[in-house]
Amino acid sequence: MTAASSRSTAFDQQIPDCLSTVGPGWRPLLMRLHDQLLALAPDYRLEELTPRLGGLRIYVADRFDSDGEFDGTWADTAGRLAEAAEVEAEKTCETCGKPGRIRFHGDQHGTWIKALCDDCRGTP
Repeated sequence: MTAASSRSTAFDQQIPDCLSTVGPGWRPLLMRLHDQLLALAPDYRLEELTPRLGGLRIYVADRFDSDGEFDGTWADTAGRLAEAAEVEAEKTCETCGKPGRIRFHGDQHGTWIKALCDDCRGTP
């Protein structure tokens, strides 16, 4: 298992169950997303939440009505909310939560890509 895949969490849980997979700076934006999803469906579930390439990939599980019909309205709304959180993460320092940007760093010890502010950029 690679370091990147060890941080990927595939599950059938809600956002608070996986906050340990991201840095402290992204936790408030994920909790906002959690509150938004709870307002729409208290029993929502994530399929995956993965920090990747300096951002987040968030996959919310589909919902089906009592007749087994796919709920397209839910999928559209939850998808828009998750996408907005992904975009916000790319502009938010994963370490401290201040405004940041995706940064690349490479040396003989490896390469990392993270969203960081100017103050935190020296800490991979």
